[in-house]
Amino acid sequence: MKCYDTEKYLMKYMDGEMTKQEAEELNQHIQQCQKCKEDFLFYDNMLQLFEKMPLYEAPEGFETNVMMQIQALSEQKNSIKNKIAGYLWGTFTMLFGTGAVLVFYKKSIFKLLEKNLYFSQWIKSIAPIEHNIIQQEQALQKGIEHFILWADQTLTKGFSVLLFLLCFVCATQYVLLKRKKETERKWK
Repeated sequence: MKCYDTEKYLMKYMDGEMTKQEAEELNQHIQQCQKCKEDFLFYDNMLQLFEKMPLYEAPEGFETNVMMQIQALSEQKNSIKNKIAGYLWGTFTMLFGTGAVLVFYKKSIFKLLEKNLYFSQWIKSIAPIEHNIIQQEQALQKGIEHFILWADQTLTKGFSVLLFLLCFVCATQYVLLKRKKETERKWK
């Protein structure tokens, strides 16, 4: 028995679930190992103290009362989680919907706001920013297209190189196997 096994055996001893064979193994080990013997004595003393303590009966309905309180806490916790999740989902939905409306109806909204006396100056100041965003979007699209084209060409070339290497390895293995068989025939 190893020292790390004794803890499991000590717990079984404390619970009164130890078999006769396990008790013998534990006894043999603690006679040889001082540390495990001290642990055993500690647990044994603790068991004796517990046995001397008076037993108290729980009041009638105690278990039911505790379980009801746990259930109430669980329901309250779930209720708070549901409220928070609802607020987050509602906020996300509102922001997503607003963003979708702005994306799909951007030009119509800008034309409408340009006609308004209060927003016309503000819309004119935004126009250069929108133009820059469109230019950046086009540059990004071109960059992505160039990357995809480069990746496609590289993978095509890479596949050709890989196919060549595979053929070379197969041919080399064929030659080596052929030589091995010829050598084996000579030795027979």
